[in-house]
Amino acid sequence: MSEVTEDARASITRSFRFEREVLNVLDDEAVHMGISVNALVGIILKRYAEFTRYLSKIDMVVVNREMLTSILDELDDEKGYELGSKLGRSILPDTLMFWKKELTERGIMEYIEKVMCRYGHLGTYDERLMPGGQMTIVVRHGLGKKGSSFLEGYLKTGFEVTVGIKAVVETTKSSVKCELPFAPRS
Repeated sequence: MSEVTEDARASITRSFRFEREVLNVLDDEAVHMGISVNALVGIILKRYAEFTRYLSKIDMVVVNREMLTSILDELDDEKGYELGSKLGRSILPDTLMFWKKELTERGIMEYIEKVMCRYGHLGTYDERLMPGGQMTIVVRHGLGKKGSSFLEGYLKTGFEVTVGIKAVVETTKSSVKCELPFAPRS
């Protein structure tokens, strides 16, 4: 007898009721984005499932980018790096443990991609598997040179403390590149 397993990505039809005002906002936003309301609601629910439901549990707040950049600009490069390193030592592994329930290479990559970039809006994320099994990730951001120093400390220390990986980090005014000596595993 063979066992039938359901694909976790299979779609399921559900019906929901919304207030007219909410539907008007969804309709307008879907038109603006060039997608269907169904696709928009799917995006919203996925964001909730992957991120929003954890916000209060991991003590996150939404901060205006200009406010964050102004705070970082008050630090010299060394202090920015030190602050990033201090927070990478505590916040990154604590958040990853709470969110994924384990500390893995793939988990930290998802944390950077989803929590920091996609949903946290600190920047955009890109990764590339390099020959020889190494991984390169780049976070492009709008936090300026001081933001790069902060993120360098945060990511470099975060990788080392969380998964024992020594990342080689390069920065520019608007990006942080991490070269990692592994191809991420779950």
